[in-house]
Amino acid sequence: MRKIALLLSTMLALLVVAAACGSDPTATPVPPTATPTPEAMMEDPTPTAMMEEQPTPTAMMEEKSLEEKLYEEALATNDGKISWVFPTRASQGDPIMEAFETEYPGLDVELTTKSTSEVTEGLLLEHQLGRVAADVSDPGRDSRLLDRGIFGDSSDIFADVGIAEEAIYADGLATLYVPLAHGVMYNTDIVTGDDIPQTYEDLLDPKWKGQMVLEDRLKGFIYLTDLPEYNGRYENLWPEEQILDYLTKLAEQDVLIQHGNTTVSNTVASGERPISPDVNVASIGNAIVQDHPVDLAPVTPNAIEQWLIGAVADGPNPAGGRLFLRWLLNLDQGIPVRVSVQPGTTLDPNSGDIIGERAARLGLKIGYTGIEMADNFSRLQMTYREAMGIPTS
Repeated sequence: MRKIALLLSTMLALLVVAAACGSDPTATPVPPTATPTPEAMMEDPTPTAMMEEQPTPTAMMEEKSLEEKLYEEALATNDGKISWVFPTRASQGDPIMEAFETEYPGLDVELTTKSTSEVTEGLLLEHQLGRVAADVSDPGRDSRLLDRGIFGDSSDIFADVGIAEEAIYADGLATLYVPLAHGVMYNTDIVTGDDIPQTYEDLLDPKWKGQMVLEDRLKGFIYLTDLPEYNGRYENLWPEEQILDYLTKLAEQDVLIQHGNTTVSNTVASGERPISPDVNVASIGNAIVQDHPVDLAPVTPNAIEQWLIGAVADGPNPAGGRLFLRWLLNLDQGIPVRVSVQPGTTLDPNSGDIIGERAARLGLKIGYTGIEMADNFSRLQMTYREAMGIPTS
């Protein structure tokens, strides 16, 4: 925004000076000059050469950045309104919209909160009817939205903010982003010193029998699974057979099964069951912020829940959607705002995320995943639940 203000003020100053010069009827005095010698005339550049050496007015003006171009176009489209359709809570979305609108005055973000499946099916139906209402959205891990051209090319945005190549899908139509990591959580009042688990094998120690609680959806272990469809694209994942063997052994530890990450977090914080082998780190981060006696253990590798995010090609304000997407993915803009309302949504320690800082300090190995998981999630969940003795009906 400072660049935009500086550019406008510079242009205004140039116009004022130009107007003042054009309104003065008095000729500007020219100091007398000596008659040039023939030799000097031969050395001086010709008028044509002199003109070629002078920068054109366009070249003198600073080239607009991608951010400035998108902002200018977004202001002029759909009355500056931007439709953000996302599977998030209003309490998490409101601070993000407020921060964006403060940085880009004149733009107004409207958040529609839906579940991931509702977002996806809604976009597919709207696209079929030719009335797409979203400008930027999260299609979960559903490749149909990429195949049908619902998202526009955002390659320039991803390059502008430094998105890793392996996280980009469909030649720049969407990118994976990190909403939730998973890890091992422990009660810092009860589990201390050498008792703090360092590996997954440590959790199989008989001393932890009857001392652990596990979230019943087993997402951390599901996303830790290396699928054949990944073709070795992601590091730090486990083969399905390895996870199945581990969960079979973990089941012998008399693990308490509960539903909901917040419920599991509260059970650990209360000391009822002081360790959880798998909880999303947003719950750990929120508990730490609330001064609960919990922390993230250095057990690794750690799985990541990832979804796609992209700008809709034919939304009401395509430039606005692209600008919001750029801002949301930028480490200097949207990401710090996101982690302030939901710690653990990035593991970059430079973001200010308390979980990202811990992940870096503990040297965690991150197991990223792709959208191919969508076709395997239900099968893996049923298989792993059966290994843990959790009802699958």
